[in-house]
Amino acid sequence: MSVTQDSHALFAAARQNSPNPFSLEHVISANEVWGDVMADLTDLNQHIDQKINQAITEVRQKFSRKIGITMKGDRGTGKSHVIHRIWKNIEREGDAFFAYLPPCKNPSRIDSHVRVNLCTDFARQNARGITQWQKFAVAIISTLKGTEFESEYQQYIDQCDEPDYLKKFILENVGKSNLESFFDNLTEAILENQPELDFNFLKAVLFTLFKNSKLAQVGLAWLKGDDHPSIKQAGLPEYTSEQQDDRAVWVIEQICKLGEVVAKPVVICFDQVDCYEANTETGDSKAQVVAKCIDRIYFQCSNVILLCCVIPDTAREISQMQSGIPDRVGQWTVSAKPPTADQMVELVKLRLAWFYRHHNLNQDNYPNLYPFDENELRQVANEAAAARQLFKEWCAKRFAEVEIGNHNIREPIKTKKQELLDIYNELLTKDDALSKKDDSLNKEDELASVITSTIKMLPDRVVEGIKIEKIEKINASSAHDLHLIISGYDPNHAKKVRIGVRICETKTGLTFNAVMKRLLNYKKHKLTRGCLVRSTPIPLNWRKGKELEQQLREKQNGEVVVLKKDEIKPLVAIETIYRQSADYGFAQDELIELIKELELVAENPLIREILSAPAIA
Repeated sequence: MSVTQDSHALFAAARQNSPNPFSLEHVISANEVWGDVMADLTDLNQHIDQKINQAITEVRQKFSRKIGITMKGDRGTGKSHVIHRIWKNIEREGDAFFAYLPPCKNPSRIDSHVRVNLCTDFARQNARGITQWQKFAVAIISTLKGTEFESEYQQYIDQCDEPDYLKKFILENVGKSNLESFFDNLTEAILENQPELDFNFLKAVLFTLFKNSKLAQVGLAWLKGDDHPSIKQAGLPEYTSEQQDDRAVWVIEQICKLGEVVAKPVVICFDQVDCYEANTETGDSKAQVVAKCIDRIYFQCSNVILLCCVIPDTAREISQMQSGIPDRVGQWTVSAKPPTADQMVELVKLRLAWFYRHHNLNQDNYPNLYPFDENELRQVANEAAAARQLFKEWCAKRFAEVEIGNHNIREPIKTKKQELLDIYNELLTKDDALSKKDDSLNKEDELASVITSTIKMLPDRVVEGIKIEKIEKINASSAHDLHLIISGYDPNHAKKVRIGVRICETKTGLTFNAVMKRLLNYKKHKLTRGCLVRSTPIPLNWRKGKELEQQLREKQNGEVVVLKKDEIKPLVAIETIYRQSADYGFAQDELIELIKELELVAENPLIREILSAPAIA
């Protein structure tokens, strides 16, 4: 069918009034791994899908107890698309449990990072509103079939196909006031035939059946190692932050044991290894931090598949490690292959199809691959190294510049500055996982890393009365210590400034007091002032906490900065682009200069508030 003038006009208008489809989602983030991607060619790297499905089958059928898989491939070869398909297949088939780990910001606490993200991912709801934790809970209750407790719990077992209905059924038949004793008895009944599981762990998992209720929140907080004021009230033991870090791999082990009981392996995916933090205390590189963590989990856990996604240089670094680590991390190795020219053309077609659907355009009204010339596109695809390069260096520019009928509306060729702003604004439209986390300790580490990283991108001038000289990130073993120290010079008062910053989102008074005592100890780090960053007010019933806050403000020239989601999100976007600069096509030095020039950090209210001196009452 020939393209009519009306079709030309509709296409030209759509192109002018929407983002360029070839400038979007060059890099797959955690949001796309769990949700939807703009274009995924299922036969690209299908050999990796098949290998991981094979691993799930082997572990599930107990041919193997555990498998470490290294997936290596250059940037832009589709590794993250594979991960997306793995999750979608697991979600559809229900034959395993799945967790996707973002980069760790505090390498000394990477085991806790895995634990927290594993537990958080299991709390995600699928299209039916069911979480993986709920699937765990109903599966373990179903193990009472054929036991001496079957008749006692038969009516509950019968509801296990519908977790939300089972939740309502328990509330109707047990009542809120009797829930604690009900779950104690249910846990003991299950443990009669599953003695390898821990009582408190299993009880917390059963709490998660209630999904969004307070009881489920308490259970999830306990599983993650987060503090919650109602943990003790729910009959679960409390631990210090240091004890929680020591227990991290034990909790992962219990999760894997629970998966083994219900005949479903646990798949844990370590992606973006190059974006992890190196451990300056031990001298471990980013790759070594991740590989050693995988090795610890491999040694202690069974019924687990540990997937590590790396570029070839990182894979080589891991392969040179000692103590048999490469043999476990890369027990199996699979390689992502760049798409063929034909596959790249198919990927272009998928992006164009998205554009047509997004604007309600009838694709049948346009020639194949319109507005591109098919022969020209195939020639360029033959010469391109990867789809990401084809999209960014040819398709995006050609899509913007090509003449549409008589509607010669062309976008200007974008500068690096404009490219950065487009990526930055795209990330701002997405829901970042960080803002949705409800675990305080892990979120605090990530927030601290974001603030530390972005403050380093301030322009070389005075901002809020301070010219920054040095930023120190504190990777302390104690979970209560400072997060970072900002050193600088105040030219207005001709004096050195040294600000200790601590992000503290805890929900319990004892943890808050421990944090504040360290922040108020100016002598230890030679501080001139302390800065507490927190999104919620200190509760009035935290008497000691309120006294410490008052001491910070009134006696030690410190301040409490209110953390707001709309102020931290732009910093998260900047830090994400910096971490994945190579994927986005920027050199890091070039990127920092662009951010300085655009003053994306200098104008951020949160950064300015941290740097500004406290107002004198």
